[in-house]
Amino acid sequence: MRQLALGISFFFVIACAPAERPTRSTPPPPAQPVSTAPAPCPSANEPPVVTDVESVAKKIVALFNARDGSAIFGLFNADMGAAVPKAKTEAITLELQAQKGKIISTEREAGDKDPRSGTFTLKTERGAWRMVLALDDKGAVSGLRFTEPDPPPPEVAKSTIALAFPFKGQWRVDWGGPTKDLNQHVQAPAQRRAADLVIAGADGKTHRGDGKKNDDYYAYGREILAAADGVVSTVIDGVAENEIGSTNRYVLPGNVVILKHGDTLYSVYAHLQPGKIRVKTGAKIKRGQVLGFCGNSGNSSEPHLHFQLQDGPRLEKSWGVEAVFQNAKVTRAGKTDSIAEYTFLKGDLLGEPGV
Repeated sequence: MRQLALGISFFFVIACAPAERPTRSTPPPPAQPVSTAPAPCPSANEPPVVTDVESVAKKIVALFNARDGSAIFGLFNADMGAAVPKAKTEAITLELQAQKGKIISTEREAGDKDPRSGTFTLKTERGAWRMVLALDDKGAVSGLRFTEPDPPPPEVAKSTIALAFPFKGQWRVDWGGPTKDLNQHVQAPAQRRAADLVIAGADGKTHRGDGKKNDDYYAYGREILAAADGVVSTVIDGVAENEIGSTNRYVLPGNVVILKHGDTLYSVYAHLQPGKIRVKTGAKIKRGQVLGFCGNSGNSSEPHLHFQLQDGPRLEKSWGVEAVFQNAKVTRAGKTDSIAEYTFLKGDLLGEPGV
């Protein structure tokens, strides 16, 4: 994301005694403070005043549209005022409005719930800004940044190589498809068309008995296969498996294998069993080759395979690609068909039972 050289671009982290200052769930990005002197802190007997950042954001937008940089400056705390004097705040306000006009709508970033900091998309008469705002314990502005908004995500690409299902037998798509109601992954850039795959019995359950142990689950220990020819790009092994119902949010993919199929196509096989991955980084792999075994490691509450395609080697820096399987055997609503070009859809049964 490119930051405006002329825009308001400042952020302060003011330190005080940890025992006296409340923890913040989403601290503002670090920056160099203007002063090394600690800010006044609330006493242990006097809880801090928490001001809603959305209300302050609305005030700033209204003052911005009124071209009133002086009043915006009046919202700053002492450190902000020292870093960005009134005259500079007034000049920046006029410059930003001259570039893109007045702000016509404000939308807070999804999932952003901190009462004292927030990120907002500001649509303007001639474009948009991204505004990051932070408040101190007294509700004064301690940080404010206007930048260019993030570019829109690219369209979801589709795979064009020959793909086969990454398993034997019949598995069910527990999450998969293009919308949030079908697929809990769609909002994560690299997982936009990811799928969670399980094995279910005739009763629809994914486990035998009470399902309290990993090996109660039909998918547990089943072979996971390469969906296409490729080269091993990444292997993570040694992540302990979870107990049923618990997850490991420190190593989200758990034990994982990532294969490279081309410069812009990689496949990911996550939540595998530890100590049983069959391949090493750099190895050439054939479609259908065993990579490891289905487990319950990482951000997984029961044994299943998380499978996805993406356009780069790194999970945090890639865009998801839709997997297209050729001549796939699919059972949907009780009817089995061979689909020439299949893409994941929640509830589908894939493959043939007993294989």
